Amino acid sequence: MAVIINQSCPHEIIDSIAKRFPSETIVKSVTLKNVTGATAAHPDMQIHFVSGDTAICAPECRGYYSRALSGVNVTAGAVTPTDTYPFDIAYNAARLGKYVIANTRYTEPKILEYYKKRGFRIVNTKQGYAKCSLAVMSANAAITGDDGLYKLLQRLDGIKCLKTDQSRVILEGYPNGFIGGASGLVGDTAVFFGNPGTAVKSFLNDLNIEYYCASNGALTDYGSLIYGGG
Repeated sequence: MAVIINQSCPHEIIDSIAKRFPSETIVKSVTLKNVTGATAAHPDMQIHFVSGDTAICAPECRGYYSRALSGVNVTAGAVTPTDTYPFDIAYNAARLGKYVIANTRYTEPKILEYYKKRGFRIVNTKQGYAKCSLAVMSANAAITGDDGLYKLLQRLDGIKCLKTDQSRVILEGYPNGFIGGASGLVGDTAVFFGNPGTAVKSFLNDLNIEYYCASNGALTDYGSLIYGGG
């Protein structure tokens, strides 16, 4: 299996994750040509795993990820992300158990088609940065700092959700980042790029979800940790 991490993520964090998960292959992200600033290298802006061994990515990334992700069927999407919201969110959907949370108007059509054919429930949200804003902790648990997403998740059967303060998440060049962009799952273990705080840890402990903090510093949005592979 592979762990996709922002190429700009500090070496200390990448090394920490590699030591914690020695059997996983670390794959660094690419830089999107038509996106500027910190988000150009964010994995959650360029690739989405629809299953453990199938991924859909931005067309310009297909060659790179096909070579880097052993055993993965990597398909190029039809949408090339550009610098202006919402035209940068095509691959920023979040899968939460049987649900797929996304701004369906701007999400890559191949992603939606894949899930629809397999019986997933597509839940539309105005928040285009669904993956960034939503930290999926298990098939039925998530954390978000977005009011709209929190209200949406409370209406979904079987989903437990914690509302957190996203103002404390750092994202270079922006007032704040997002909890989803500052985390990811490796198997059943939630990984955070920094210290997520007492409330998050208590939420995860109550649900018996294992977690790992890749650093003790401030929680930082590097565009999610993406996990998958053959």
